[in-house]
Amino acid sequence: MKDKRMFIFWSLLLIILLLLTIMFAARTSQRYETWRLHNDYLKSANKTIQDWMSVNLIVNRSGIPKDIIYNELGIKGSFTNDRKHLSKLCQENHLNCTQVVAGLNRLTAERGT
Repeated sequence: MKDKRMFIFWSLLLIILLLLTIMFAARTSQRYETWRLHNDYLKSANKTIQDWMSVNLIVNRSGIPKDIIYNELGIKGSFTNDRKHLSKLCQENHLNCTQVVAGLNRLTAERGT
């Protein structure tokens, strides 16, 4: 009976670890694809904001503070929102992404960065 419980325990633990590994591998794969597709843009001096960028990337490239970006989006900042692409944030909050990107680019131009 004890052997059966130990077998079930280790089997469940292995399944959980495999699922976590698959989940993190999928996330890493998505981030790599974004980086690979936009690597030339990221290496250039172009600071134009685009809809595939995450809030963290916009902050790092343009110098616009997070609170201003979230005010422009009309949403609250959070760790998960920092990592999402603008297009996903716009879709989740029913915003016109083209207008949001234009507004953020206008803010970048006003800041002179």
